[in-house]
Amino acid sequence: MEFDSGSGFKHAFSAECDDVVYSPMADRRDEERQLSVRLTAKIIVASRELPCRVHNISSGGANIETLANLTAEDRIRIEFRSNLSLAGKVRWQNGAFAGIEFTEPADVDAVLKKTGISIARIKPRLPRYGCKVPAKLVTEQQTIDCEAIVMTTNVVQLNQIKQVKPGESYMLVITGLSRRKVSMVWSRDKQAGVKFLNPLRFNEFESWIAWNQSEMVP
Repeated sequence: MEFDSGSGFKHAFSAECDDVVYSPMADRRDEERQLSVRLTAKIIVASRELPCRVHNISSGGANIETLANLTAEDRIRIEFRSNLSLAGKVRWQNGAFAGIEFTEPADVDAVLKKTGISIARIKPRLPRYGCKVPAKLVTEQQTIDCEAIVMTTNVVQLNQIKQVKPGESYMLVITGLSRRKVSMVWSRDKQAGVKFLNPLRFNEFESWIAWNQSEMVP
């Protein structure tokens, strides 16, 4: 299994969308109903992670769009959020599209349900992606060198950083991504979390993650 980072960054898809489009022909009484959806998720295959789009889903499987080059029978896990993931195997791939058969019947209603606060008062989060990339926080007065270690389309966790305060604004510079304005959300123990003022477009983020995953291969 390999990742295809493409010839360049693509554009124009809303970041971390979680919209559901019900097919007019879908029958909710049918256990194997096939629903047309617009979901973003994370696929985990061969110890690597990559964003994907889910276009159709039923209790038995899903059709996804991904930059990963998959092979029939590859074992795969699709993570929709931190408290919900589904295991399966690849049945086919045609270009960027692939068919996944779930190992166990999926609770489609749970997949489509909007996230909420759990009994432990923890809100499930959208998938995050580990990385290790040099970064800089820039202001008119200073440049702070650091390292990006966790990414989403909305937030970045930084390492090896100090002398920052929550609420401050910066320009975040990461190799391979366009410069982005961010706001400091938290800072402790030489780590910090920043939030993009304008989220990354899904296609740009997907291509960057694919590139980063290939760079991390030993």
